[in-house]
Amino acid sequence: MELSEQIAFLERVLQEHIRRWERFFSGVEKVPPQIERERINRRIRMLSEQTINRRADQFRLEQLQHRFQTYSMNWERMLREREEGRSVSGYTNPSMRAPDAANASPADSVNTTEEDALFDRYRAAKTERGVEVKVDRETFDAQIASQRQRIEERLGRKVRFEVQVEGDKVRVVAREIKRS
Repeated sequence: MELSEQIAFLERVLQEHIRRWERFFSGVEKVPPQIERERINRRIRMLSEQTINRRADQFRLEQLQHRFQTYSMNWERMLREREEGRSVSGYTNPSMRAPDAANASPADSVNTTEEDALFDRYRAAKTERGVEVKVDRETFDAQIASQRQRIEERLGRKVRFEVQVEGDKVRVVAREIKRS
């Protein structure tokens, strides 16, 4: 097999290996793919020890080495955090992270008003983070109604409220309703 073909093959193997780590950190696979990682490391090392005549092949191999090392360091850090119990999310690829479910409508709230659903989402988000909900539904509804009136008068447009979660903080924020 020619050197450029070997590099292309290793690039495909690395992409599959990255997907395996993603599956491990998401809980689909129970054991980290360490053996495959060592095999890839050995292949890259063997290729880098060869004499490379074409600059393009040398560049591709160096890029492959750097990408593999970067991922390896990231996986080691994430494994260490996971073992120490500090890991919140195990994904290395941000696009694979699941969105926060704070604004997802509860399944049992078919006939509830927006304020009822908002309070339920607010309470669920607070409870999920182990924070005590210090306001009752009536007070919450009164505060939202007051805020809605003030903001709509100032903007001259309708607004809707959402639950926003940032770390351990849960807030209710107003969003303009876009005109269609």
